[in-house]
Amino acid sequence: MPRADHQRLCLTGQLEDVNFRAGRLDFDGVDPDLGFHLLSLHWNRQHHSFLITYRPAFMRDMACNGPYFSKLLLNAIYFGASKFSPRTEVRRDPNDVRTAGWRFRQRVRELLGESLDRSDITTIQALLVMTNSLFALGDERSAAWLYSGIAFRMTVDLGMHVDHPDLPGNRRFTDEDLEIRRRVFWGAFVVDKIQSLYQGRPVTIKESDTLVPIKFLDTYEELEPWEPFAYSTQSDLYSGSPAYSVSAFTALCRLSIVMSDILSSIYTERSFDQPSEDLLKVQDQLHTKLITWRNSLPAHLVFDPTKRDSSIPPPQVLSLLAMYHVFLILLHRPFVADGHLFSVSRSTSVNALMTCTAAATEIVHLIRAYHRTFSVRRAPYLISYATYVAATIHVRIASRRTPQSDAYSSLETCLAVFHENQETNWAARRATAIVQNLMHRFGVVLPEGRQPVIDPVGSSSRNADCGGQNVASNGADTGALTLQNRLREGRTPSETEGFDVDGIIQSFLRAQDGTGPDEGLPVGSNSLDPQHASDPHSALMGAATPGGHHGSDGVQGHHNHQSQQHAQSDLASRTLLPHGVSAGPFLPGADGGWQQGGMADGALSVGLVDDLLFGFHGSALDGYTTWQWDGS
Repeated sequence: MPRADHQRLCLTGQLEDVNFRAGRLDFDGVDPDLGFHLLSLHWNRQHHSFLITYRPAFMRDMACNGPYFSKLLLNAIYFGASKFSPRTEVRRDPNDVRTAGWRFRQRVRELLGESLDRSDITTIQALLVMTNSLFALGDERSAAWLYSGIAFRMTVDLGMHVDHPDLPGNRRFTDEDLEIRRRVFWGAFVVDKIQSLYQGRPVTIKESDTLVPIKFLDTYEELEPWEPFAYSTQSDLYSGSPAYSVSAFTALCRLSIVMSDILSSIYTERSFDQPSEDLLKVQDQLHTKLITWRNSLPAHLVFDPTKRDSSIPPPQVLSLLAMYHVFLILLHRPFVADGHLFSVSRSTSVNALMTCTAAATEIVHLIRAYHRTFSVRRAPYLISYATYVAATIHVRIASRRTPQSDAYSSLETCLAVFHENQETNWAARRATAIVQNLMHRFGVVLPEGRQPVIDPVGSSSRNADCGGQNVASNGADTGALTLQNRLREGRTPSETEGFDVDGIIQSFLRAQDGTGPDEGLPVGSNSLDPQHASDPHSALMGAATPGGHHGSDGVQGHHNHQSQQHAQSDLASRTLLPHGVSAGPFLPGADGGWQQGGMADGALSVGLVDDLLFGFHGSALDGYTTWQWDGS
């Protein structure tokens, strides 16, 4: 950004305090102290995730009713920040954080009705902010989907999907105009891909239909000092860091392009029509793209969570790195032994499994580092989803290991994260139900009296559980370290000594006669019907849902409806647990400890839910009641 603009931005930041003290800021009737508190939370936390808002222009125009301020956007920010505020006056029920911001939600509804007749950048920003806030609640998915859809259409209506000064009809924009338009467009692009992934629905904004450079001009914000006052920090020793928000967002935009390619190549309705050889070529190309992305990261965005003396970067950097490993799993897990990729070679399955294992282990390391510094209690849903994806891998490894293994420790970390995060993230409850369902399916039982913790200090869980019995003198699994290092270097992990590859691959199989290798039936209606062995929807897009529906959006599947109903009835009437495993899940009790209890009538039945990755937060599982936790 030109020096004059940089100086202007610095001056704008200084004027915030001046305008606040002079009473010039329009808080839309909210007490100025509360309003400024909520704005401060937003600028410290949510703003850095997607850079949808632009602080210099918003705060300046808040004092003069300029074009980059609106009461609709203001109240959307209030709503999103409220759940992170300790002030109970923002809650309808002082004891329920999920009611935080309710009056601002009502105000948004009121103002939105007046803003839909024409497209405006602040309306787009407000809709995107609301989308992220509502989606995290879990039971507001439809509103989030509709709000984002309107926002996407408005970006096209304003021509924000094309940013090229030489194109006919393009008017000249100031540097500030370009900065805001690019941030809002790419924020919308990222939100679109995350919504698609979580809800199991097609993407709306395709890169091929756009022409907007991933180039941002405001370098001042990149190096602005950042401290986590909006987070429940675990350590008072955190000395702060540069925000790195611009470079992290730039990297997220580029990663979202690869994610879009993965979703459109592997997780589409028609992907199962392709020969497995063609899909393997696509997989190899996409893997190369991911590794290229990883190798192109600037040094300040590279972080090794296994080194406890490393300087912890801001949360948005940890979320970014966690999502990279999520996409590695999303890309490779279908090639382990699943659905339409069932016929892949053993070497392909082994490589896919080892890549997923190493990525899942890296996610756990990142989550532990996150928790040590910022606490996962109110972590963003990106962290919660990454935890879930990692847990679906670790539970399978744990089924082949002892309770003293790193796999168990990693799985317990995931369960403990769900427990901590479920207050403000309803999807954490769903994740717990699915993962514990898998635990029952594979006979994974936590030792009696052992309470899952996120970061077991001093345990060998600092290392991946991929090295079998080959243990070095320092207690680290040497095979595990090799596996992680190969992944960090962009090389395909190899099979390691003592790692029960074949047994774990078997745990991914869907179609088997009678009982599987763990003496329990695979989950999902397709597990009892051989004709479903090649159905990719069971593996990639959704499990059978009540009423015989199939797929991530409850759309009727391609296979016989009556067969699905019969399979569900048969499956529900049979015992799915391995010998000696009781039906009650391990749940956090009222005293904060973990206990084994039974499932109430109508609760999520063991064996009926699959571990969806694409569409995990969609409607496929809405017919089931998740287990309720008594713990706080």
